[in-house]
Amino acid sequence: MTEIKDCEIIKDLLPGYVENLLSSAGTDAVDAHLSGCPSCRRICEELKEASTELPSPRERPALDGFRKLKKRTRRLKILAVSSLTLVLSAVFSGFLMLFVIGEPAGTSWIDAVSCVYDEASDSLTVSGRAANLNIRKVVWEVSDQDSTDIHVLVYEAEALPFTSETHDFSITIPDIRGRNVSLACPNYDRMQIYSWTDDHYELVEDLKEKIYQQVASLNSETDILYCRPEIQEKDGSEWIAFSVEHVTGEDASWWYYGDRMVTDGDLEPAGYEVWVTLEEPHEIWIYNYTNGTFQRNDSM
Repeated sequence: MTEIKDCEIIKDLLPGYVENLLSSAGTDAVDAHLSGCPSCRRICEELKEASTELPSPRERPALDGFRKLKKRTRRLKILAVSSLTLVLSAVFSGFLMLFVIGEPAGTSWIDAVSCVYDEASDSLTVSGRAANLNIRKVVWEVSDQDSTDIHVLVYEAEALPFTSETHDFSITIPDIRGRNVSLACPNYDRMQIYSWTDDHYELVEDLKEKIYQQVASLNSETDILYCRPEIQEKDGSEWIAFSVEHVTGEDASWWYYGDRMVTDGDLEPAGYEVWVTLEEPHEIWIYNYTNGTFQRNDSM
């Protein structure tokens, strides 16, 4: 029988000895060493105690297969839960869009609109009807392109089961002085329904007349004043601005044909604006585009 006295060699063989993986000669050699070596025998006992908690070599393939199956099942469960979550999210989102949130309706679907301006509060109440739509909500927002333009968006949605449809809407917009209001869907489809300057046509025409009378360089037959739809704050007063174009050409003039301005000459920008206060007595100032300065009309 082979005799092994080196404890380090025995320690290397002990795992195989405990799991019965050594040959007969190897097992006999370890038995012989353990009978006379308390230290290696103690290590062997510890390995045997630990090995009772571990699967045997025969059990390992089955256990590994079970672990793989369990891991695969867990992955399938996670995938199933994730897929179900996505499906439920899509269904819920579709439900919200269809019945709760809705989408902006095209302006052609709005049958009738009325606008009532309140002089005391400078607010505008917009009312309308859409006979073929179920109106979910109505909102207003300032245009991204021009702060003087207000967009009214009418949202349509499907009516919930056992509920009646809503075809009428009304919304009040504050601080509408000097602004225009349009139905929108949202920015690409617009239909103007209100203009503050058009609604205050007489005021604008009176201001034009005062400008023609007091600004000596302007001639009502050859100079055109365009009212800008915006109220400006300056020096504690409210102002409205008019851009100016000259009609050039021999005996050239301009006039209105219906709502259209017509001229028999060429139009040339004047290079300045005329500002006038809304409050009486009306002050008139000239804003020069070239140097960006204001000058009182009576100082020109």
